[in-house]
Amino acid sequence: MSLDSAIASLCSRVEAMAPQSRTGVSLASKDRTELVRAVFPNLPPTFQSAIKGLPMRPPYFGACTAAMDGNEVITSHDLTTETRFDERFVQLCIGHGIRALQSRPVLGRDRFPIGTFVMGYSKPADVRDFDIALMEFAADAIGTVLQAHWDGAA
Repeated sequence: MSLDSAIASLCSRVEAMAPQSRTGVSLASKDRTELVRAVFPNLPPTFQSAIKGLPMRPPYFGACTAAMDGNEVITSHDLTTETRFDERFVQLCIGHGIRALQSRPVLGRDRFPIGTFVMGYSKPADVRDFDIALMEFAADAIGTVLQAHWDGAA
């Protein structure tokens, strides 16, 4: 199974457990300096291509780079009021039907971020909409998949 297929399969299962959500994964470069790839199976390819190649350092363009660089969960309950990220990121998300999101670091074997698992909603979201157990499970599962990919690509 390809990496994209494995990610798409997990995202579909998570979305089935979190109705109205859209999920995806962003991947860090081997040296963890930039976001090299994104897979959001239920968003148009324009979303993935717009966030590819972003640096993982301040000022952060968006939530994925901030989550990976800071190794912390980043949540935006309503992107229309967001001030932490570049306005282009906010407009990109809103233009693709994402108004609230959570980006959770995906850790590799060495416990450093190698990607993020992202859940988004088309409306402002309460903290309860981001099911912590589901998000942790998804991030751990993606971590296993990404680490295997990294190990095979070495």
